[in-house]
Amino acid sequence: MIIGPGSKELIFILQLVYYGDLVIPTPSWVSYSPQARIVGRHVYWAPTSADNFWRLSPDQLDLICRTDPDRPRIVILNYPANPTGYTYPLDRLKELAKVARKYKVILVSDEIYGLLHYRNQHVSIARFYPEGTIISSGLSKWCGAGGWRLGTFSFPENLKWLENAMTIVASETYTSTSAPIQYAAITAFNGGKEIDNYLFHERRILKSLAKYFIQRLKEHEIDLPMPQGAFYLFPDFEIFRARLANKGIFTSEEMCSVLLEETGIAILPGCDFGRDPSELTARIAFVDFDGEAALIAAKNEYLHKEIDEGFILRYAPRLLDALQRLSKWLLGL
Repeated sequence: MIIGPGSKELIFILQLVYYGDLVIPTPSWVSYSPQARIVGRHVYWAPTSADNFWRLSPDQLDLICRTDPDRPRIVILNYPANPTGYTYPLDRLKELAKVARKYKVILVSDEIYGLLHYRNQHVSIARFYPEGTIISSGLSKWCGAGGWRLGTFSFPENLKWLENAMTIVASETYTSTSAPIQYAAITAFNGGKEIDNYLFHERRILKSLAKYFIQRLKEHEIDLPMPQGAFYLFPDFEIFRARLANKGIFTSEEMCSVLLEETGIAILPGCDFGRDPSELTARIAFVDFDGEAALIAAKNEYLHKEIDEGFILRYAPRLLDALQRLSKWLLGL
């Protein structure tokens, strides 16, 4: 295992030391592709669709690899995913593992949101392709510790050579994570009843917020399947294309920019995640609330009752305000 100041640094070092193309589904987290381009690697975006929950399919991966079967490749799977919140079912993981093994790809399973699977049923693809999978994780997401950057890379024994190569580069690019973060990580990774209880209620809150956001978006005929984890939604505003065009808005970047200027709401355009700029998708992150107060309420007054709109009004008022502003803006198009 390698520990670094965030999983972002470790993913970058991997791409630096391993010569190979980068394969990522689109949409994907914003830093994968720029990191590859910084070190001169070719990036292959694998297109996905909302109908398929924005997941990479085994057939897609096979099609990419069969064009040059001996070419070295890194494939990154992030699930539950940033920016969609969707994950991979077991049968899909098994089929992807077969293709990865067939072409001997290095598979990075970015599971930094794994513990935020709403039903606590996250399964790593390393179970089905252990010899070629590196598991990436860290503290910042499931611990709700955004500034406490500590990332981990777990390697199988037969990728020890790659771990050693990364260790050499790591020793010349960073010294260590800070001492306070190391102590925090010990507490987090030791687990126990306190951590389990924290995660149980964290999942309850995030799942309820996701459900509430989806219900509100449906009021505007934006239909989204329920995500399985994390704290993101990836809606498509295609139904508003004509009305947006009347305002001179034709791309996701223009849409998000105007939305910010006119309402103060910040969401990220789909093009930042590798989607076509003309596609009117965007990522919504629903974490602008007082987590400590919400957790206390979930453990006490809401311990035996459903987290409802009253909870959101009291403990996540900024999110409610943002939804109301978004609704008003969409109605005014």
